Amino acid sequence: MIWMILERFIGIPGLKSMTGEGLSGLEPNIGKEDRMIRFVIGVAALIALTFVKKGFVIRYLLGLAAIVGLTTAYMKFSPVYALIGEDTRKKKKGKKKE
Repeated sequence: MIWMILERFIGIPGLKSMTGEGLSGLEPNIGKEDRMIRFVIGVAALIALTFVKKGFVIRYLLGLAAIVGLTTAYMKFSPVYALIGEDTRKKKKGKKKE
């Protein structure tokens, strides 16, 4: 819902219309290498989170890194990339992106 509002009022590039499509309406903007890096960072932050016992701020930041890394790797979509118009997917030869 928030993506639909942002697209309608701000016009963020990379977002499709989400009328009844759910999260599948988000246009992927993360390539294979970028996904692997985000996944590894998310898993590493999750593992580090299990070993850190003290420090609220450190645990909070590790948890945030784990959630963001794993979620964006799974969804193949980065809201930050959508805001700046970045796309790390490799373009196939012969196909033009509209």
